[in-house]
Amino acid sequence: MALRDLRIYRLLRPDLIELHAEIESRFDEETDEEIPYPPELASEKVIRDCSKLLAKSDNVRNVKRLYTDLLFRETENPTALGSGIAIPHVRTNNVKDLTMCFLRYLKGVNMKSLDGKSVYLVFAIVTPREENSSDYQKVYRKIIKWIQVPQFRDELMTACNCSEITKALRMAE
Repeated sequence: MALRDLRIYRLLRPDLIELHAEIESRFDEETDEEIPYPPELASEKVIRDCSKLLAKSDNVRNVKRLYTDLLFRETENPTALGSGIAIPHVRTNNVKDLTMCFLRYLKGVNMKSLDGKSVYLVFAIVTPREENSSDYQKVYRKIIKWIQVPQFRDELMTACNCSEITKALRMAE
């Protein structure tokens, strides 16, 4: 059996990277002040963005069901880990192969996070339910390790294009 290439810079194709993700703001009609989304609704919007981006791969069987699976996973156990990072992930029958995407929210998103702070960087990972989960777990653990390094997070926040994201991932590998 051939070894699978689990280098994240190879798994994370440029078309699955969104550097200018944004959740549309809501405003009070009388005061014109911005109304922040509650964490549950903000999390739902991030999950929707992840699902849409993941659907750009040819690995997604059903984007609506993938969204439902990711959202259910998020409501069971929030994936915003603190330090501005979230890693929504799920094993699902709605994908054909291990797939991931990356979104950067420059304004931050008020997801339900462990430290109560906004999320700026989102890595989403999905894999088939029946697949051996060791590959999925290896990818997840790599990201967890890397995001603990402030310099790595800074590189992702200041990257101007997908090539710079890929370069940061290659350097981390």
